[in-house]
Amino acid sequence: MTVQDDFLRETIERAAAVFEGFKIEAVGDRIVMTPQSDIQGWTVRRILNAIEDSGIDEDRFLTDVLIRFPGEAPRCPDVAIMEEGAEKPYSHEALLAAVEVVSTKQDANDYEIKVRQYARFGVPAYLIVNPFEGVCHLLSLPEGDEYTSCRKFTYGATVTLNLADGSKVEIPTDKFKRWN
Repeated sequence: MTVQDDFLRETIERAAAVFEGFKIEAVGDRIVMTPQSDIQGWTVRRILNAIEDSGIDEDRFLTDVLIRFPGEAPRCPDVAIMEEGAEKPYSHEALLAAVEVVSTKQDANDYEIKVRQYARFGVPAYLIVNPFEGVCHLLSLPEGDEYTSCRKFTYGATVTLNLADGSKVEIPTDKFKRWN
């Protein structure tokens, strides 16, 4: 970890204590503050319920918990599914799936920056949930800085995550709420 990484982490921790209701993370060399919304919270809860219903132990799925990527900014996915036995500090090597719920209409963070980073580090599955458009994009088969497979699901469909460890999570989207 570099001095800059330490500085960003400490700054984020101080900001989090002051700005309640915001998700605060490092994106490249910037600190990004995104207001949390009720729609995002409800969506995350439904995803967590689906993961639990699939039989995955609760200590394998996390929400807004730091995942380390060596040489790059750590991430705090809205939802992360980890390998069995993953230990703190959590590493990208144990990350089976990352789920992000888009916070703004023009979200380059979730659709570009995180796509490149997750793919580059071989995260097997990345699900982007977009309440503005009522769609989910399931990215898989990482290669270089991109995913070679992208499946689009409209709200109402069930998204199936086939995890690298053989687990399967079915996420019904029929009750996901949309931004008007």
